[in-house]
Amino acid sequence: MRQTARMIGALLLAATFVVGGLAGMAAEEALGLDWFDFLDEDAVPADERLFSGMSLTDAQRERIEDIRDRREDRLEAYWEGRLPDIQRIADESYNEMRQVLTPEQRPAFDRRVSGLRSRVSADRD
Repeated sequence: MRQTARMIGALLLAATFVVGGLAGMAAEEALGLDWFDFLDEDAVPADERLFSGMSLTDAQRERIEDIRDRREDRLEAYWEGRLPDIQRIADESYNEMRQVLTPEQRPAFDRRVSGLRSRVSADRD
């Protein structure tokens, strides 16, 4: 029984990491983040490389920046619209995991899932 509980705990922990990793990758992709840019001090953002060597006027730079801002707004809206799907996938996996647990284990699991949801909601606000 004790070994089974440890195995279930390990599986739940692994599933949490997988779901968290997938959500993190989706957010990273949505926001255009590259966590390892700081390692390459010579890295030039792709948008800047598009115009390298071109003598842009101030008006051109301003218009390009406006276009970039609109693109960022559109991408944020796109991913914001996907969050319900991501949450549904997470909820389905939590429900499946919950079914593996004994009735005695479920209340603790439910509290932990609720805590995770509260943190995610707080991060979005």
